Amino acid sequence: MNETITQRVNAAIVRARTHAKSYGVDKPGAAEFVAEAFFDNVWYKIRENNVSRPALRDQIRAILARGECLNLHLPIFSRKPFSPIKNRGPFPDLAEIHSLTRCAEAAQVINALSPTGCRITVLADGFKYNRACRTPDSFVNAYQSGLAFWVAHMDIADIVNVVNYEQWISDRLPTPLLERRPGLYERHIRDLTEAYSPLFDPDDLTHSMTAMERAGDIGNQLAFTFWSIVTSVYYEDLFAFAGGTSPYERHYGDDVQRLYVAYTSSLHRPLGTLSRRSEHLPFLGYLPPGSCADLFRTMRQSAWEAAIRYVAISLTDRDLNVLRVIEPDAIKLTVHGKKGEVHFLSATQQDAAMTAQHSTGGLGGSPTAAKITFRYRLERESHGEIPILIQRLPKTAFHRARFGPLFDLQTIDQPIGYVADTALIGTGNLHTVLTRKG
Repeated sequence: MNETITQRVNAAIVRARTHAKSYGVDKPGAAEFVAEAFFDNVWYKIRENNVSRPALRDQIRAILARGECLNLHLPIFSRKPFSPIKNRGPFPDLAEIHSLTRCAEAAQVINALSPTGCRITVLADGFKYNRACRTPDSFVNAYQSGLAFWVAHMDIADIVNVVNYEQWISDRLPTPLLERRPGLYERHIRDLTEAYSPLFDPDDLTHSMTAMERAGDIGNQLAFTFWSIVTSVYYEDLFAFAGGTSPYERHYGDDVQRLYVAYTSSLHRPLGTLSRRSEHLPFLGYLPPGSCADLFRTMRQSAWEAAIRYVAISLTDRDLNVLRVIEPDAIKLTVHGKKGEVHFLSATQQDAAMTAQHSTGGLGGSPTAAKITFRYRLERESHGEIPILIQRLPKTAFHRARFGPLFDLQTIDQPIGYVADTALIGTGNLHTVLTRKG
C-alpha cells in the first residue's frame, strides 16, 4: 500500500516524541519535541557543529514561551536557468511540485508538535540573484507565478507561503537599511573586481580558479560561485549567435544545445586547445575554431562577472543581516548546510545534492509504484528517458487562467517531467501509482 502524506507526517511526529529524550530531560515538552523534529533525516540533514540540539531547543522554547508562531525561512526556487543541459524549459515541473510538497510535509510536522503553530516562508530569490545571472525578468515572474499556482492547487497556502524575496525585503526592511543596500552592493562589486579580476584569465579557468582559491576566503567563495553558476548564467551572446525564429528554438534548439555542450565541455581546458577544432552544427555549418574561441571567451568573461555580482549580492545582505533584522527569531533553513542554519532536504534522499530549479523532475520505479527523481535533462535524454508533454490546450484566456503553468508548459512543449518506463504512463493511471520513497 502506498504511504500517504498523513502517514508520513504522523510517523515523523512519533519519531520526534520518541527521540526527544536525547536532550537529557526527564519529561520532554513541546520545545524538545519540535527541536527533535528538525533532526529527522527524512527532511533534514543537520550536523551538530552547525546547529546543536540544545541551542535549537532553547531558541524554540523562547519563541513558544512568548506564544509566537514558529516561522521558518527557506531561500530557494530562484528560477530554472536557460540551460539546455539542466532543463528543456524555464517553467516549474514535477521537481518543483515535489519540493513544495516536502516543504508542506516538514512544516506540518512542526505545526502538529508546536502549541503555537508553524509556517514556512519560501523566499523565492530569483529577482535577488537575477542581478547576477541576468535571466529575463518575465521568465522569473512566470516561474514564481507557477509556484504560486501549485501552492494554491495543492491547498497548502495555510502553511507554505511562497514570496518574491526582493518584494518581501522591500516591504519589511527599515528604510535606512533599504536605502543603503544598492550603494553597498555597488561598492562590493568595485572592491571584488579590483581585488580579484587581475587573477582571472578567461583563456585558462583552471589556473585562474586555483589562484583565486589561494587568495583567501572571499577568493575561495568566488571560485566556488563561478563553478556553481557557470551553467546558470543567461548567455546573451550565445543565444544571439544561435538565433532562431522563436524563443524556444533560440534557447533550446539543436544548435544552441550543441554549442552549449561544447562550451561546458571546454571549461576545464585552455582556450588555446580549440585552435585546431571546429564545431559542426547542422543548421549553421562548420563553426571555425577562432569563432568558437572568441564566443567561449566572451561567455567565460560573462560568467566571471556574474560570479562577482552574485558574491556581492550575498555579501551585501550578509552585511545588513536583512533576514535577522526583519524576523530575528525565525529559524533559517538552507539547501546547503552552513553554520547556524538548518539543512533542509528539498529533494529526495537519493537526489539530496540536487535542487528543483537546477534539474528536471521525472518518474522512476516500476509499473506498480513510482517515485519522483531529480536529474539533468542531458542525463535523462542520454539514457533514453521519455518526456511527458501536456496535451495541447486551446489558446484562450480561460485556459491560460485555469491551467496556469500547465498552459505555459504546453506552449513550448516543455515536459512536466520524464519517465524511464513507458509502462508508467501507458495505462493513463499514473497518478494512482505515485508514492514517496525518500
